[in-house]
Amino acid sequence: MNLLCLALCFWGFAAISASMERHAKDIFAAAGSPRTRRLRLLAGYALLALALPPAIVEHGLSIGIAAWFGFLAIASTALALILNWRPSILRWALR
Repeated sequence: MNLLCLALCFWGFAAISASMERHAKDIFAAAGSPRTRRLRLLAGYALLALALPPAIVEHGLSIGIAAWFGFLAIASTALALILNWRPSILRWALR
């Protein structure tokens, strides 16, 4: 469950970053249409919201929410490092 929560957080942040024009150009070599970027943004927020229930099921309500914030921090740090180092790696993860 923890790995599922971490993966959903990472994919959510990856989709949100791909919705930004600058990062979309780095990842896909083209920004895409505004509709596509909006769909990526909504999908990213949905994935972040879907990452909360597995954490709550695994750890209970109070610890699950705290664990979810921890997974959000780990996923965002990993994504920031990947975006700075080699953003093209995210191309396969977002398909």
